[in-house]
Amino acid sequence: MSKPARPPEIAIVTIGAAELRVAALIHQEAFGFDAWDERAIADLLAMPGAIGRMAIDRAVNPPEPLGFALLLFVAEDAELLTVGVRPAARRRRVAMRLMADFFEVGRRRGATNAFLEVAADNIPGQRLYARLGFLVEGTRRDYYKRPGNKRVAAHLLRRPII
Repeated sequence: MSKPARPPEIAIVTIGAAELRVAALIHQEAFGFDAWDERAIADLLAMPGAIGRMAIDRAVNPPEPLGFALLLFVAEDAELLTVGVRPAARRRRVAMRLMADFFEVGRRRGATNAFLEVAADNIPGQRLYARLGFLVEGTRRDYYKRPGNKRVAAHLLRRPII
């Protein structure tokens, strides 16, 4: 009987200028028409308190980028601006690893609350955030634009960082 495959060695690293193109490609794969381009990601990372974190599979050569998150820290608040995982890397706990990193970076920076927003039609995202203890604090009606000019609400979520 063979042993189950060992989970990939996933490392979380800080995004620098060299990773912007890859981050934009991952965002495109994850969000399609609603994706942020390289310039938008660079502009967000230029904001005071913003950092980017990328999940890398180091078990393959060359190491493979799997997903990334953009984080914003202001005073005692930590905001997840976006998290995206390549479709081929889903179901490998990449988003969970990025979220754990978000909380850890938040703790190190003295944040006490984590915030994010999730589209009302993003059921997998809502499930992930609920498992992590996020609660709905509010809703922005018609916040996201979808194909065919359809509008979707954004749920505003919060949880303490402990």
